[in-house]
Amino acid sequence: MDQINDILKNFSFSEVESELYEAALKLKKAGVSEIAKKAGMGRTLAYFHIKNMVERKILREIKQGKKSIITPIAPADLAELFQKNVSDFKSLVPQLEVLGEIENEIPEIEIMESSRAFKKIYDEVTHMPVGSVFKVIEDMAGAEAELKLLDNEYWSYFFGQLVERKILTRAIFTKEVLADANKSITPENYETVKKRMWDIRTLPEKDIPIKGLVVMYNKKLSFLFPKISLTITVRHSALYNMIDTLFGTIFNFAEKVEKPWG
Repeated sequence: MDQINDILKNFSFSEVESELYEAALKLKKAGVSEIAKKAGMGRTLAYFHIKNMVERKILREIKQGKKSIITPIAPADLAELFQKNVSDFKSLVPQLEVLGEIENEIPEIEIMESSRAFKKIYDEVTHMPVGSVFKVIEDMAGAEAELKLLDNEYWSYFFGQLVERKILTRAIFTKEVLADANKSITPENYETVKKRMWDIRTLPEKDIPIKGLVVMYNKKLSFLFPKISLTITVRHSALYNMIDTLFGTIFNFAEKVEKPWG
């Protein structure tokens, strides 16, 4: 039980609340007095904390005449609640980080093997606030390398999250990438790709000789270099804004793609 208490403390449970939740689980349906007795504490103390736990949706209260019956939410539902809280907090991270920016910001640079780097990058993208935008510049070398980094199961999850969270992908793809897109992923994932929110511009490969992939999100710039299987991520507001301005210039100059996936 000490281990359970320790874990629950990490999710804002006090020791008293942990004991009450465990007691409620054992009893399944009980009044406040019964739960207090099972947890080995006074009714007044238990009532105060149970009321708070009902408000937090950890316990449920059912009225039976003048008596209140308390039932706990199932552990699986509690875990889901914790996961939702974590996801909600992650969506606030970009806004919170802005608060910590200083005028003379020191660049944060991270160099990682590409498969590890892009799992991290795309996990962060999927936790951006609903309706966010991330930006991509990609040629054939970048597209071929990117799709080999992660398995089909992860791509299905990633594409699905972008659809569910209505995250817009603003992209500059070479014409060659668009021509090859439906050959590079499974039919199921291709159907999900078609459901994503896109704003795409395109240029011939010869006009964007990047030989890789650039991803822009949360004031971060990630550069995938296929030949050496390394990804460099830089977080620096001024540098991001400069590259973002260049992105916008190329984006406005390039040809708009109305129906990229047919």
